[in-house]
Amino acid sequence: MKFRFCGEGDCPDWVLAEIISTLSNLSIENLEQLSDLVAQRICGQEFEEAKIKSLTSTLTNEGKTAVACINFMLTSAARFSCTESIFGEEIQQLGLPKDHAAAMCRILQKHSAAIRQTLISKAFKINELQSVRDISTPGQTPPNYATLELKISQELVDGLPKDTTHVLNIDRAQMKALLAELKLARDVMQKYENKPDS
Repeated sequence: MKFRFCGEGDCPDWVLAEIISTLSNLSIENLEQLSDLVAQRICGQEFEEAKIKSLTSTLTNEGKTAVACINFMLTSAARFSCTESIFGEEIQQLGLPKDHAAAMCRILQKHSAAIRQTLISKAFKINELQSVRDISTPGQTPPNYATLELKISQELVDGLPKDTTHVLNIDRAQMKALLAELKLARDVMQKYENKPDS
């Protein structure tokens, strides 16, 4: 079956399983509040961990899969400009009770424009690099290498977006070559930014 909120494609099996086994078992109030928190998170606001845990206290896995499912549904529906009425019909066809579907539709109506704008602004920002820091330490960092700390924003970890930190060792000669290439790429991009519209 094809679904408009999935871009006229099939609904992923894991989403279907979550709708039936998890979202349907939440109270309508908890589903609506949880969906509202997820929508706010999609739009860049901080997750309220305590609230999430409270709303999903009856679920296994601390509600992580429920959050991932709601995230997918709202993001996908907004991305494909699915109306609330069609979204509601389709998620009911997937097994979500009518009142639960109505709660999710209210959240979609409230946040769809902001979610869509967020998706546009982050269209080319997958695992966005926030910062790079040299944390080389004599005696710990291998000779002729540099130890770098990379901070990544919105990296998907277990299906959920999280801010992460990675540490890696890189050969100093390779690092100089990489830096030179990045500077060249920046210069090319700046030329296009400063180019007047024809």
